[in-house]
Amino acid sequence: MQLVLTAVVVLATDQAVKLLVRSPQFDVVRLGPFGSLRVVAGRLWLARSARSAPNTLGLWAVSAGALMIAAAALPSSHVFVGLLVGGSLSNVVERWLRGSVTDFVCLRFWPAFNVADVALAVGALGVGIELLRTVGAVVG
Repeated sequence: MQLVLTAVVVLATDQAVKLLVRSPQFDVVRLGPFGSLRVVAGRLWLARSARSAPNTLGLWAVSAGALMIAAAALPSSHVFVGLLVGGSLSNVVERWLRGSVTDFVCLRFWPAFNVADVALAVGALGVGIELLRTVGAVVG
């Protein structure tokens, strides 16, 4: 249940924020010396979106299925797997609907990213830590 709830919250939050930043009323928000919030249309995402939508969705489904199977083996990783599933689904849905992924957090010291990217990074880190802890408990 945590896995599905986390995935749905990430998907809804990411899409809502992207809808907000893509609206005509949205203006650049300055973050002082750190950067800004503004819509970024990256060519990299446009090049990657050339793949057909059914192929991308199929690849996501296989990957999400594998993650859910792994989550059954690591019950403490359900929230982290939910972050991975929700973040990746949000990017797939947007690529399918818009042809690209909207990035909007532009820090001076990092490439532009979005809420789904943060969920993916935190989820991957969390699953990695859970795997290390599980392996450490089995070995130790």
